[in-house]
Amino acid sequence: MHEFSVTKSLVDLCNQEAVRNDMKEVRIINLKVGRFTGFSPDSIRFYFEHLKTNTRCATASIVFEEVPIKIKCCDCHKHSTIDEPILLCPYCGSNAIDLISGREFSVASIEGE
Repeated sequence: MHEFSVTKSLVDLCNQEAVRNDMKEVRIINLKVGRFTGFSPDSIRFYFEHLKTNTRCATASIVFEEVPIKIKCCDCHKHSTIDEPILLCPYCGSNAIDLISGREFSVASIEGE
């Protein structure tokens, strides 16, 4: 359900930017989504198809760039890329870690005419 509100905000933002930049239509939205967000690209696409109707995004598509989960251990100071949001150092097992990336959800660019 979080994807609905996030996608609604995405459509609103892209419409505002299209108006501000004199774009008649948005064609491509390049989106960065961190793995740690838990957002499903399929759900975002589903909601986007319904929410974009009668907006400047009506013909647009979304291109997703997945941002991996990267951590730094505060104990052994090693950097790691992890597949699952289990925040333990794979080297020493410490749970004292800093999350470097994986929480991103941002529009990298909007393409249109």
